[in-house]
Amino acid sequence: MPSFAGNDNKQYFLPGWGISRNILFSHIHFFLGPYATVRPYSYQGREGYLVITPGPPLTEKQIEDLQNLSRQYEQQAAERMVVSQGQPEEDIFINRPIRVQQQRRYAPSYYRHYR
Repeated sequence: MPSFAGNDNKQYFLPGWGISRNILFSHIHFFLGPYATVRPYSYQGREGYLVITPGPPLTEKQIEDLQNLSRQYEQQAAERMVVSQGQPEEDIFINRPIRVQQQRRYAPSYYRHYR
C-alpha cells in the first residue's frame, strides 16, 4: 500500500494543452490509481497540471486518450451552449467567445468620499 508521507510519491508536470481540466480530474484515478492526485500548475511559464502519484507517470497513449476525451467533452459542451442559446447547430465552434454579463463593481464606501 502506498505511503502518504510523500517520499514514495513522484510529482511531475503535465502540460495542459488539449487536456480539459474536467476530464483529467475525473479520469486521473482510472489511469493512475486511487492514490493519484492532480491540480492546476504553472511550470516555466506553461500552464498545465501537477500530477502526484506513487506509481509510474501517464504514458503517451494515456495522454492521447485524455486529449481525445477532452475534445469530445469540449465539443459536447459547445453543442449544449449553442442549443441553449437557440442558435443553429451548424454554428458550433468550440472556441467561440461567449459574452457574459459583467457584474457591476461598487467601490467600498470609504473610497466614495474621494471622488
